[in-house]
Amino acid sequence: MKPIKMFGLAALAALMAMALVGVSSAAANDTRLCSNDAGNQMVSPCTSVTHVHETTLAGAKGKLLTSIVNVECDVLFLGDTTAGTTNPLVITGNFTYTNCGSCTVEEVGGGVEIKVLWESHETAKVTGEGEVHVNCSGLNCTYNGEGLIGTGKGPLLSSETNGSVVITEQVAKKVSGLFCPSTSKLDITVTPLSATYLKRMLCENVGANKGLYLNAPNGQECTNGDPTLVGSFELVWD
Repeated sequence: MKPIKMFGLAALAALMAMALVGVSSAAANDTRLCSNDAGNQMVSPCTSVTHVHETTLAGAKGKLLTSIVNVECDVLFLGDTTAGTTNPLVITGNFTYTNCGSCTVEEVGGGVEIKVLWESHETAKVTGEGEVHVNCSGLNCTYNGEGLIGTGKGPLLSSETNGSVVITEQVAKKVSGLFCPSTSKLDITVTPLSATYLKRMLCENVGANKGLYLNAPNGQECTNGDPTLVGSFELVWD
């Protein structure tokens, strides 16, 4: 998720979830995203989403609000999750800004990196930093996304069918430019094109002879596996 270079931190981190057998308890804490509402790892494992496609809502453009001019654009993000298990989850890709009226909005530099950190059921913090150049009549400035925090929600909690990432009037830091407003604010909501559930794999006591993991010292309950249901612990998605 190199710094993020973007007109806002705008992507739900929709994304990577692996069906794991014999996974360690450390990996179980990693942030994952799934195309299905995964539950028990053995019964309904998470189906990985490795390619991310996010867009602003129809009729609701991303907005940079300034005292000089308000810049409004349709925003598209295309990216891929990094291989392996990470916490937070990292997505790399590119933003495209279109239909910005008389303004142009462009990333400064190459691709972007977004970080998604699971916080609670179907909820994640989406963060990053980087720069974007905004050029309008009366406004020619470069902004940094440092400090912007998006709230990601999966389909079970979001008001959008497929999930969402929302940033509401958070301050975008000016990096350079003449006569730029001292304060500019970003307001944006994006949604994935397909349902993306925010998950974290947890080790849970499911009762004797119901799990694939045997009893172990505290903190290591899901490290000692067995091919049959003789254990008390199982990996589940929350």
